[in-house]
Parts: sequence; C-alpha cells; structure tokens
Amino acid sequence: MKRIVFCWVSLALAHLQVARGGDEIFEAIVHEALAGNPELRMAESEVAAARGERRAAGQWKNPELSVEYGEKRVRDRQGDLTAKGNSQNYSISQTFEFPGKASVRKAIATRNIELAQLALEQLRLEVAAHARLLAVEWIATSEEALAAREVADRSATLVAMLGKRVPAGVQSVLDQRIIEASMVDIETRAREVEERRDDTGIALNVLRGKPSREPVRVKLAVEPPPATLAWEALWESALRSNFTLRSRALEMDRAARLLAQARLEATPDLAVGPFFSKENAPDHEKVVGVAASLPLPLWDSNRGRIEAARARVGQSESARDQALRDAERELTGAHASYLRVQKQLERFPVSQLDRLRESAELADRQYRLGAIQVQTYLDMQDHYLAAMSGTLRTLREGYDRFLRIQLLIGDSTLLGGSKPEKQP
Repeated sequence: MKRIVFCWVSLALAHLQVARGGDEIFEAIVHEALAGNPELRMAESEVAAARGERRAAGQWKNPELSVEYGEKRVRDRQGDLTAKGNSQNYSISQTFEFPGKASVRKAIATRNIELAQLALEQLRLEVAAHARLLAVEWIATSEEALAAREVADRSATLVAMLGKRVPAGVQSVLDQRIIEASMVDIETRAREVEERRDDTGIALNVLRGKPSREPVRVKLAVEPPPATLAWEALWESALRSNFTLRSRALEMDRAARLLAQARLEATPDLAVGPFFSKENAPDHEKVVGVAASLPLPLWDSNRGRIEAARARVGQSESARDQALRDAERELTGAHASYLRVQKQLERFPVSQLDRLRESAELADRQYRLGAIQVQTYLDMQDHYLAAMSGTLRTLREGYDRFLRIQLLIGDSTLLGGSKPEKQP
C-alpha cells in the first residue's frame, strides 16, 4: 500500500507535473485527450466559421449592372410607320451603406468570434480536467482492486489451509464455513472494483483516442500547489475569468450592438452610379449622366425589429445577473465541499491505511495460530477494505471538487495547474 497511497494526502491539492520514466507521463494523457477529442475539432471549426463571417461582414456590396434594350417604332397620327430603330439603356450603381452600418456589423461578427473562442477555451479546460479525473480514478480503483484482491486471496489461502487440517471439533468446522461464506462478499467486492478499474481504463483510452483494450499506465509526480484555496482569491479570479460570466458579458455587448444595428437598418442606403441611354428613332439621341437612388422609409420603420432587439438586451442583462448568482453559489458549494474533504483527511490521514493493512495481515497470522476468534479476523479484513474504499472515494471526490473549482474560476494556474496548450 506504500506504493501510491502515501501520495494521496497531497493529491487532493495536487499540482500535477510531468513525470519521467518508462510509464506514460500523466500530462501526456491530457495532451493526447486534447489532440484526439472530436468535440474540440468541432469547436475549432466554429471559430473558423465565425472568422469567415467576420471577413464577409467587412466586404462591400457588389455593384449592380443594369442593361435595357428594346425595338422602337414611331408612327404618325394616322398609324403609319414613320421610323424605326432601337432604344438602349445601360447603368451601373454602387450601394453606399449609411455610416455606421458596416462597423456595427463587423463588431457583431467580432463578438461571435470571441464567443466561439471562449467556448473552445472552456472545452479545452473541461477535456483536460476530465482526463486528469479519469487518470486519478484509474489509480484509485487500481489500488482498491489490489487491496480487495489481496484480502480475497488471503481468505482463499486460509480456507485451503483449514481444509487440509484434521477438524479439531465443531468450532473449527464452523470457522471454516464462516470464512467460506464471507468470501462471497469479498470476491464480489474485488470483482466490482476491478470492473470499475477496467471501465475507467476504457474511458481513459477512448478519451485519448487509443484502443479500448490497451493497458493504461499512469505515473504521477505530486507536490503541494503554490497557491492556497482562499475564498477571496477564488472569487476574484472567477469574476475575472469564469467562462459563463465572460460569455454573458460578450452576449450583452453583442445584444447592444444588435440593437444599434436594428436602428440603423431603418436608415436608407444610397446607390450611386453612371448611366448611358441611346435612342435611334426617329432621331439619334444619347444621354450620359449620374443617377442616385435610395428607398423611402414610409411603410417600414423597422420598429418591430428594434423592439425585439431591445428585449434581447434586457434578456442578456438578466442572464448576466443570473450567471453571477449561479457562479457564486456553485463556487461556494465546491469550496465548502473541498474544505470538508481536507478536514476529513486531517482526521483520518491516508497513512493510517498502512497500519490497517498491517493489522489485517496480523489478524491473519494470529488466527492461524489460534490467538484470535474468527469474527475478529473477519472484522479486521472488512474494516480494512471499508476504510480503503471510503478514503479513496473521499480523495476522488476531493479531486473532483478541486477540478470543479478550476473550471468555475476559469484559471487552473491560480491553483498550481497549467492550462492546456492551444492546438494550432
């Protein structure tokens, strides 16, 4: 149990660094998960699409070319044809938007890029946290599986030994049957925790884009974090970097610009360009000039779109206020739960598991010598497994809260971690 368990006191506060050796590096698992995650590829495509929309938002409208041609017949009052020819009209016009329309449209497209980039940044941190949590879960279940299998094998060896002895009475027979009956629960525990370990390994391989059956090897180098988990520092970081709060702020700004865009849509755009007109019957006439046109906003003042945009501004403000309350509530809960985990580990440090393991082995030896009763032996094995399972579960929960806090504050560096590298 000294192999890994001793590092768990620090693990709930762990600052995970790159480890060297023959096993896979822990941080390499995070990078593999980031490199092979399909959701990240989709999010990157969203950023690329938003950038394309930004380029389109800054482009001018194409000029419009108009061509008219017709045959012309001239008749006198009696209806007799006096001349014939053709009429030709050519014009080209360029639309000039009302000042401010293009800049508002580009600003809205820029906000869409920022929102897409923020969603990608959040997803990267979530994938990295999920990979770390799965790695920790795999280590914890592996240790629990080793302990459960150790107790199961110890009991099986003891039953085999008792079966070879000449029964010394009813009590020895009953002791053997009691241990055999207890092995059902012990084997069930071992099987279930081994299944959890295997399921976690499969999930970790799938997250990294590796074959499901590939063996998982994780090595951790753990040290205390350089920063404390003081509430004030966490909340200050959350106000600055929380993904939801940053998204709501961008959405508020975009809603305000959408309102400005709706108001500007009611203003007419001016189309200006040269034209050429030519008629060949009965006289040859040519006209060259410049034409200008603009719509008259008599029937559609865009009032409905303006009211809808104004309502969305109010919605975005309410969403921002709600996000602020939710962020504070979630961070408060995660922080309080994390502190409770710390307090529990202070009352029952992981180092006590070594003493329990030694006591379980001692109970086995003493029962073989006849120094203790069978119930004492069984109680010691059961309490050892229960303490192992409960402590590792507490540590996993603590690490889950730790990563949850990282996501809530949007900044893993404050807690001694490292942000996942951005993919090119």
